[in-house]
Amino acid sequence: MAATVTLATTTLGASLSLTDTIVRLASGTSVTPGLRLFVDQELMTVDRAAPSSSNGNSCWIVLRGKGGAGTQQHSSGATVYIGRADQFYSVDPKGAPSTVVPVSPYINTFNGNVWLPQGDEAPEFPGAGWTPTRWWQLVTFTYGQGALGVRTTTQTPSTSN
Repeated sequence: MAATVTLATTTLGASLSLTDTIVRLASGTSVTPGLRLFVDQELMTVDRAAPSSSNGNSCWIVLRGKGGAGTQQHSSGATVYIGRADQFYSVDPKGAPSTVVPVSPYINTFNGNVWLPQGDEAPEFPGAGWTPTRWWQLVTFTYGQGALGVRTTTQTPSTSN
């Protein structure tokens, strides 16, 4: 049985305006041309590497507003999901998640919803009367301000189980 692919993540190393085409990532070790970046309901395609910034962030030239959600502004420190085109979706998940989902989190790039599978996985030999209790949980992000004005983000749920 195939294993679940967990999308790599990093954060933005600098904010993005509506017209910026260079993305600065805190870490770009898993980024290559052709991959997709998803941040705050916007899908981008990595075109090529750009000259690195002076503070050591990884810089990439991107094509913005892919997947139907349009171009948006983004704050430094926002979570960035990294994956192939076939690891992002244009609809929300339907039904109960299988024991092994192809990709986690499940991201709908059209509406920006991020989903995680939750609940019990099926035992190898389920007994009579066993009922699976798995569901898709919509992830919510709460943005705040911590000590010394540092931006904070809380994700609920934080992981799938």
